[in-house]
Amino acid sequence: MSELFAVYESDFQLAIQEARSNISAASAAPADQRQAALQNIERSTDEALEILEQMNIEVQSLPSNQRSSHNAKLRQYRSEVDQSKRQLRELLDAEDRNQLFGQRYTDEDDGAHDSQRKQLLSNAASLDRTSERLRDSQRVALETENIGGNILNDLRAQREQIVNSRNTLSNADTYVDKSIQTLKSMSRRITANKFISYAIIAVLILLILLVLASKFW
Repeated sequence: MSELFAVYESDFQLAIQEARSNISAASAAPADQRQAALQNIERSTDEALEILEQMNIEVQSLPSNQRSSHNAKLRQYRSEVDQSKRQLRELLDAEDRNQLFGQRYTDEDDGAHDSQRKQLLSNAASLDRTSERLRDSQRVALETENIGGNILNDLRAQREQIVNSRNTLSNADTYVDKSIQTLKSMSRRITANKFISYAIIAVLILLILLVLASKFW
């Protein structure tokens, strides 16, 4: 495992644990402290998501054979961040319901509450966009990894074809060498047979001449 990834992973665990603690605190917080508690949830969740982005970048720099296990961790951690975001939205919705069903604020309190509410919603939307970008980048990374794997498989197949072709050519060269040797051997035998044939013919002619000569002598 990459040392930098391990550091990010440790930081992420701290951030997501802080987000969970803030969620628990916000659920039990009195009304006048709830907005600050919600902002703490947003801050710690945003921090966890930023660390997760850095972890995703670090995974892409690892060798392909190490990415699968790290990508599985990233999916798990992203699920934890998504859960924190869902709980934040639930708390925001609950805060709205409390405001509608009985809580009363002064004009100044209403303005401050609305401003904080808008800020929290804006931050939550930003978290959603960041999380979506992270999902997209990981999807692209997985697609790239799959394409790279297919290319490697194609290269391996082509290498095997080249090796097989080279072996075939080597075998063909061996057969050609053997054929040439056989032809040379046959050529030598043919030449030898010619000499033998010429010698036999010469002997026969000589015998015929001797027979003819013996008749006249």
